Amino acid sequence: MNLHLSPFTSADIARLIGWVPDETALLQWSGPTLTWPLTPDQLERDVASGVNLMFKSVLENEVVGHIEIKAIDRHHSNAMLGRILVAPERRGRGLALPLVREALKVCFDEMKLHRVGLRVFAHNTGAIAAYEKAGFVVEGRERHTKRAPDGTWWDAVTMAILEDGWRAAQTVR
Repeated sequence: MNLHLSPFTSADIARLIGWVPDETALLQWSGPTLTWPLTPDQLERDVASGVNLMFKSVLENEVVGHIEIKAIDRHHSNAMLGRILVAPERRGRGLALPLVREALKVCFDEMKLHRVGLRVFAHNTGAIAAYEKAGFVVEGRERHTKRAPDGTWWDAVTMAILEDGWRAAQTVR
């Protein structure tokens, strides 16, 4: 699969907003960092800040996903992946795994990090399975971390991969 990452820019905002149809989907994708309704201004601030590395994933000249490298701590050589999203019409086709692997290449090969973590809602079992296939290990479960728009509480799972695990997985693939 010839999926690669390209920098996310202001020109990509409208497409990304179109992938987030409601408040529940927004919480699932971004946690509490963005508010409903999602507006271009919210994402424009993120692009302009340059704090997170924001990427679109491209497959055969079609944008099929989004991912960010966040909470970058160069002193301790770690970061978090976040806001991982596959285009609605492309979900269920195995794109999450290559998307995450491409981001891990940036983290470990380019940024020379030692540890990359992420948080995912516990009910998102498909994402958890993809992250495990990429080499992430479940480190813990946080109970009732966010209240969904329907009033239910969502648990979060914390996962991480270390550089040596990443390197070992590359020799097996």
